[in-house]
Amino acid sequence: MEKHLSGTSALGPEKLLTTQEAAQALGVHVWQIRRAVKRGDIPSFTPFNSRRLVKLSEVIAYIESCRQGGGDER
Repeated sequence: MEKHLSGTSALGPEKLLTTQEAAQALGVHVWQIRRAVKRGDIPSFTPFNSRRLVKLSEVIAYIESCRQGGGDER
């Protein structure tokens, strides 16, 4: 299955994941993702006042920007 950079696949829009699911998928600590979401570095969604959800592609983009020196070191 081919994945487009725009966040959609050939089958439809990208699935939203909890911060825990995203952390497990990438092999990082959940607190790292939660901290970046809280700072606004990773966009998040809270549909119907439920859990905070993120797009895996946006988490990956944030991690890549940090590796290249584009992330804000706080």
